[in-house]
Amino acid sequence: MDYILGIDIGTTATKGILYDENAQVEGQASKSYPLIQDQNGKAVEDPEVIFSAVQDVIFKLSQNGSKNIKAISWSAQMHSLIGLDKNKQLLTNSITWADNRSQKVVQEAKNSNLADQVYSQTGMPPHAMAPIYKLMWLKNEHPQLFEQANYWIGIKEYVVYRLTNKLMTDTTMAAGTGLFNLKTQQWDSDMLEKAEIKKKQLPEVAAPTMIVGNVLPYYAQKLGLQTDTKVILGASDGYSSTIGVNVLNNENFAINVGTSAAIRVIAPYLIKDAYKRVFCYPVDHTHYLVGGPINNGGIVLQWAKNALLGSDATFEDYLTLAAVASVGSKGLLFYPYLGGERAPIWNSEASGSFVGLTRQHQKAELARAVIEGLILNMKMAAEGLLDNVGKPRCLKLTGGFTKSNFICQLIADIFNLPTVKVKQKQSGAFAAMFLARQALGKSETLNDIKDFAGDEKIYFPNEINALKYQKIFTLYKQIEHDLEKNYHALARLKNELSDSIQ
Repeated sequence: MDYILGIDIGTTATKGILYDENAQVEGQASKSYPLIQDQNGKAVEDPEVIFSAVQDVIFKLSQNGSKNIKAISWSAQMHSLIGLDKNKQLLTNSITWADNRSQKVVQEAKNSNLADQVYSQTGMPPHAMAPIYKLMWLKNEHPQLFEQANYWIGIKEYVVYRLTNKLMTDTTMAAGTGLFNLKTQQWDSDMLEKAEIKKKQLPEVAAPTMIVGNVLPYYAQKLGLQTDTKVILGASDGYSSTIGVNVLNNENFAINVGTSAAIRVIAPYLIKDAYKRVFCYPVDHTHYLVGGPINNGGIVLQWAKNALLGSDATFEDYLTLAAVASVGSKGLLFYPYLGGERAPIWNSEASGSFVGLTRQHQKAELARAVIEGLILNMKMAAEGLLDNVGKPRCLKLTGGFTKSNFICQLIADIFNLPTVKVKQKQSGAFAAMFLARQALGKSETLNDIKDFAGDEKIYFPNEINALKYQKIFTLYKQIEHDLEKNYHALARLKNELSDSIQ
């Protein structure tokens, strides 16, 4: 029997799943690694550590039948940036999507017409996650390093290069750089000029189903693979997590909640939101990934659990506590911006808050308010989609956050939409596997993914609760708008207080 490895290179771990030729899971493995955050705004990773984790995952899974692994395919975190020298050796760590050090550059771009131009031509909202702004920051802050760099790539490109000796990226990853033109679907000469780099410094762009080549003999032997094992180009985690839950058009929305979160859809046409609330990344000339990435997902729930119940408590303990509180948590609202925020407010300086706190509120209300706040924030992020593509038939859910029936029902009630928990718990690796199936000719079109993707459970909105949440949502948005006026001043105060302590 033939096998395919689907690998998801995430922000905090690489996860791999071995699939047989019928897309059934034969084995799973994962390896975590640290996100280096040793100074304000910094969030980087060591590419060598990630590549080592990828090798560990491949080796563990290759023991389940190495002679028959026909291909390895990828899903990977977006917006990372790595500099290589003329010999393609590392010059930098991987600057991740969570790195906010280019925020000043972004603010300057907002003050000029550059941010508008970047969004109009590439679909990239104005935020420090974008590699185009990271490049500008590096040029300003580390000019010597910037000049030394002969190549600029992301983490998936680095891993693929190490395994094949080829520098290539796919359209969905290129689209997340702020350097890739929405219409031509080529590197944008205007954006390259703004970033002061040349096209030859960037990888060749191809479709996610492209066969890059065979695994190099050295790694084939080291990792227990055959020398004819194919490396498929794969795609971004944003695209993979969307098609992996069988959202292939604009009929349904995909919601993925892990450490962070996102709400996405595949649109048949290019979308430029008047308020730049959503990204628009081309897949090809008839499919565009549109949505909002959210910084604050399960990581906020973990913070709340530890703060309210202690680190020894389980998430089941936390959810049991939250379920005691009533709808709306007795008027307590939570804004989950513990790590700044991308969609819906696109503000790296945003901070979290409880609003409406009184002596009536106990731990149960605080616990439920956190969950409600996370979902209300997701609904705000969805408004850009709703305004541009219309109301979906349902929401398709995946990610660790959605293991709880209580949370899934809250999502259905707050969105007032049927909500479907899918069977594929690792939608990124699942989609990577399917892209390999296409590359190998085992599946003809993307629509064939429906034969393998399945639903586990459907949650329908409770009409009474949905009405209550609609009233809450209206006030929630209004208060967030008022809070936003003070995020910059609050961030400045925090910096001043931090400096005084040092």
